[in-house]
Amino acid sequence: VPIIKLTDQETEVKVDISFNVETGVKAARFIKEYMKKYSLLPYLILVLKQFLLQRDLNEVFTGGISSYSLILMAISFLQLHPRIDARRADENLGMLLIEFFELYGRNFNYLKTGIRIKNGGAYIAKEEIMKVMTNGYRPSMLCIEDPLLPGNDVGRSSYGAMQVKQVFDYAYIVLSHAVSPLARSYPNRDSESTLGRIIKVTQEVIDYRAWIKKKWGSKINLSPELDNRLKIRDQIAPCNGEQQQNRDSEPSYNQRLALSLASTQQLSSGSSASSVSSLSGSDIVS
Repeated sequence: VPIIKLTDQETEVKVDISFNVETGVKAARFIKEYMKKYSLLPYLILVLKQFLLQRDLNEVFTGGISSYSLILMAISFLQLHPRIDARRADENLGMLLIEFFELYGRNFNYLKTGIRIKNGGAYIAKEEIMKVMTNGYRPSMLCIEDPLLPGNDVGRSSYGAMQVKQVFDYAYIVLSHAVSPLARSYPNRDSESTLGRIIKVTQEVIDYRAWIKKKWGSKINLSPELDNRLKIRDQIAPCNGEQQQNRDSEPSYNQRLALSLASTQQLSSGSSASSVSSLSGSDIVS
């Protein structure tokens, strides 16, 4: 796919422009549909993108995985999650992040298994995917069936997929230890938060975000659709079904991931992130 990569001189925002690829427009619509279906999806993706960015694994040409591949992996994760409540808008974001790292860092069988999104999602043997592939291609290590273009393997160019697997495994180990009851005896003094153990936010990044907000923050207008979604989201009751006593004191949604990671320390070890490992009961996945 011909891609022009550029960086805006003033904002340093990076932009990719593709040509003569109709599936790009279709993919944008496809992603928007799933963002409506899974309201937690964009927050999960933003954290994962930053995590991979800091390890130079967020670009295909460096061996990492593309944004589209990552989004499809996250969609599949939510589609096939063994807990139905994992798809709720008020689900624990920190727990989902740990479970994502556990699935793709430990349990997923990259050698034999492909990811399918269409028709509700499935894990399928690579032999089945190869039957519909064109031009003599074989399924890649990170094999993701393109839901918009049958026969296309979205992860084909991600030659460093095993490096991605390794860093996902590392993140799972670090975070699962951080939220375990034993972690209270060994406080982490090198970072300000649980999430800070795997994602570093430098002062340079903080200053840049403040500059962006100061210069353009007041110019951002929410679309009616997004504004309505935010209003609906604010009306969602907590998991225990009780009404919020003081909505004004509720933290912003963007802060919930860090708070959710902290709250996982209150969960018993029996209900920890390892719940997603039930997926490994399949010969395809394990």
